[in-house]
Amino acid sequence: MNPWPFSARRIRKELTLILLLNLGCYLLFIHWDLFEKLDVWLHQHPTSQLDEVLLLSFTLALSMTWFAIRRLREARQLLKALRRQAERDDITGLANRRRANQALQRETERSCRSGRRYSVLLIDLDHFKHINDSHGHLVGDKVLQRFGQVLRQRARQLDTIARWGGEEFIIVCPETEQDGALALAESISQLLRETDFDPALRVTASIGVATLADDDTPDSLVHRADICLYAAKQAGRDQVVGENHSPAAQP
Repeated sequence: MNPWPFSARRIRKELTLILLLNLGCYLLFIHWDLFEKLDVWLHQHPTSQLDEVLLLSFTLALSMTWFAIRRLREARQLLKALRRQAERDDITGLANRRRANQALQRETERSCRSGRRYSVLLIDLDHFKHINDSHGHLVGDKVLQRFGQVLRQRARQLDTIARWGGEEFIIVCPETEQDGALALAESISQLLRETDFDPALRVTASIGVATLADDDTPDSLVHRADICLYAAKQAGRDQVVGENHSPAAQP
């Protein structure tokens, strides 16, 4: 169901209705020979001002058509802006969970067609509640924003980076096998350790990595990534865990 009170489809229907109404009037004029009758009447009444009325009506019709087209263009632009807003996280500016789910579905379908697998990284900021409790929610929001920048620095343009919820993030990596996804996760972890989050000091993350299997759905894939994320937390946090990759001790 469309969450907006109008849609591009509805606006196109309105414009089509206007065009059909004009066409219908034209066909009725032809069917009843109204054009000829009007022409005869105008010749019989040469002093009539009806020709000026017709000119005014024609101008009005053109103006209404122009208005309808302009409204359609403006509504399309507004609709695009609303959709972008609906798919963005307010704090980080990253995609939100809705858009991430769309990316997961799209990549699953693409993988079924092409046979090329993709991977997901499920990321959780370590001890984020402590950051909020110690420094306040404003600092917590700044940490989330800075972390979003870290993800953008390391992910590819074709990857979908999204805030999954709270302090959890997800990266959907098209056409990426487990090794490539693990390399990206390790790169993110390393950059995170080197990034200044003042006044929150050192910020780390636990990352679970999963790659699409033949019988996977988007939900089952994310669930397996979540299992790996839980293993990373159990291993002491600040860890990367894949299904065939054990956590490595960090200094």
